[in-house]
Amino acid sequence: MNAPLPSSNLAAAAVRPIVVKIGGAAGVDLENVCNDVAELIRHGERVVVVNGGSEAGERVLKAFALERPEVTTPTGTVVRLTHATTLRVLMMAWVGEVNKRVVLALAERGVPGVGLCGADGRMLVAKRRPPLKVNVGGRVRIDREHLAGELQSVNTGLLSTLQDQGYVPVICPPAVTETGVLVNVDADQIAASISTALGARALVMLSNVPGLLENPNEPLTLIRSSDDVAGCMQLAAGRMRYKLDAASRALQGGVPSVYVSSSRVPRPVFVALTEESGTKFTLPRKPKEATNAGT
Repeated sequence: MNAPLPSSNLAAAAVRPIVVKIGGAAGVDLENVCNDVAELIRHGERVVVVNGGSEAGERVLKAFALERPEVTTPTGTVVRLTHATTLRVLMMAWVGEVNKRVVLALAERGVPGVGLCGADGRMLVAKRRPPLKVNVGGRVRIDREHLAGELQSVNTGLLSTLQDQGYVPVICPPAVTETGVLVNVDADQIAASISTALGARALVMLSNVPGLLENPNEPLTLIRSSDDVAGCMQLAAGRMRYKLDAASRALQGGVPSVYVSSSRVPRPVFVALTEESGTKFTLPRKPKEATNAGT
């Protein structure tokens, strides 16, 4: 049975796309998500897919006997360092493996996908973050080789052109700086930035967890909806904090709704959009909207 879409106005939906972010952790059901993306396309929707690749990246790094060391900044923030050698290897996983798996999965379902990283067509332009101060053996040193960036712009023209021609863009890290340096940018932040830049009507982030849980070890404590992303941060740990930060950025950028849900449930995109699964995040309603809703 086909789940109804939140909006029946497909013409309006075509103007405001849906951005679907497929997580890269172990246990994410990529094929399951691609089934829904293909169906959304058949419904006349515009969809942009963003893929992560954390599990594949760690596996490929291990094959090359490499690792991304964790360091602590003077403020206590834990950062995983990305240097030129590790970034080249990570690209094999993000771009060469996972991104192409998504493209091939869509092709098997009759949907032409175009896989791009941030450097292709300058899809994602970022500003390289400044040298990083880290604590090493009780002393502070400066790491000038760390390749991390903050997104500055999205090539919406290229995305729109691809969609106008009937293609589904599949985007992944890394991004590129104005001077042509590749930098690591979090895939959740990429999804948020693309959603904002395109004026998406929804951002759906699918991973290996059911959504935001009050108790991370108890699925029955799922929070179904919240208009207080900042307040929910105290319940989040690990990668969920990145997702909530991305949700906040997307909402502040004008995206009406962000959904964080599981990729492994039946019809994962549809049941997220219809609020049958996962956690829905919105901004607080303005007082006028709340008053009108009660009349």
